[in-house]
Amino acid sequence: MTATVGQEQLIAAIHEEIASFPGDAGVFAKNLTTGEEVAVDPDTVRPTASTIKVPIMIELFRQVEEGTVSLDQILVANEENATEGSGILRDLSPGVALRAVDVATLMIVVSDNQATNMLVDLLGMAKINQTMADNGFANTRLVNRIDFDVIGEDPKNLAVTTPRELAGIMESIANTTILSKESCDGMLEILAKQHYRDTGPRYFPFSPYAEESGKPDNGLRVYNKTGSWSGMRADALFVEWPGTRYVIGLISEGDTDPRFWAENPGNRVLGAISKHIFDYFGGDQLAPLPPLEDYRR
Repeated sequence: MTATVGQEQLIAAIHEEIASFPGDAGVFAKNLTTGEEVAVDPDTVRPTASTIKVPIMIELFRQVEEGTVSLDQILVANEENATEGSGILRDLSPGVALRAVDVATLMIVVSDNQATNMLVDLLGMAKINQTMADNGFANTRLVNRIDFDVIGEDPKNLAVTTPRELAGIMESIANTTILSKESCDGMLEILAKQHYRDTGPRYFPFSPYAEESGKPDNGLRVYNKTGSWSGMRADALFVEWPGTRYVIGLISEGDTDPRFWAENPGNRVLGAISKHIFDYFGGDQLAPLPPLEDYRR
């Protein structure tokens, strides 16, 4: 596809953002309404960090369709699946029992690492990887369950993917091509509850609680899963508003700031790249959020 003048300007802006960043980054986006694609280094294999949790969720719903597991079956947080890092189960009493769908929700919305291990143990790492390969995502592979002693300092020892495949995985859910509509709707319902919006959507005019709280709503909907590791960030998003739907995968590496905080340069550069693409696809025409005073109770 020949780039338009507008897309050439967009690509130049993305390169400028990356040039100002201490590391490197890649992005792939596809407008599902028009078919237009935007790509900067989309096929370099990079670490996933916690974006690999989307393929794990897909495999859960696939095995539910297959009839080998149930969303209602009970899983127990215990010493065998305990781990460090993000999430809430590590801070609860041992032996907490949850439905599989609730474990998946924790894995996605608060990136719970123990919940992730519970599902990997249930589903099988080989089956997670096979489902990705069977659906055309040959570079997306879970290498280890979450065990930081085994993974060490290299996030590729957890899992790998490419920006193009991250976006493609989100497209397969958005367009209900990977599983049934019921399953894809169930996964989107979980992704919509995401608590971490400080990467891909960080500069969007987006309020996740506008609709339910009766506040002004510009129609923007975001379904995403972030990934964070020392020195790298990632995000996989499906974004839609009336008349427009698109997916995007973003990964940065080489960040020199080791802190896990919202102002990490990796979060900011991916947020800036994401906002350029959001505006290019027409998001800059959406109504801005009302001033903060309008939300005070």
